Amino acid sequence: MAKNAMVIKEVLEMIKISPLKLTSQRKKLIKIIFANGDGHYTAEDVFKKAKQNKVKISLATVYNTLNSFKKCGILNIVKTSSDKIYFDTNLKEHHHFFCKETGELIDIKSSKIFISKLPKTPDGKKVSSVNVIIDIDNNSI
Repeated sequence: MAKNAMVIKEVLEMIKISPLKLTSQRKKLIKIIFANGDGHYTAEDVFKKAKQNKVKISLATVYNTLNSFKKCGILNIVKTSSDKIYFDTNLKEHHHFFCKETGELIDIKSSKIFISKLPKTPDGKKVSSVNVIIDIDNNSI
């Protein structure tokens, strides 16, 4: 079985044991989102792909479904400096380059980022995660 097919099968199993029902629309969206391995998609991207695949679905349903997937732990959310929200299929700890010109997110392995010092956390709070997004552009000097 191809790697992406195995990932899709695992995600479908995760949905089956979650509080969500595995509807035909959710199943189709999972196949679209995870078809190419790790990826970053806006809800609009997923909506366009769904329409290309002749899935009858509204943009609002895509948003709701993606947010439900996030709550179930099968997608992560990445908010960029452009205020775009991307849904990330890579659940491993990692960071991102973000190209403002193209809107492309590129994964960075956590082992490639070295943080030597974090600010003191507010009283009664603890750091639960650190997310690094490095803005890049296409200009060369």
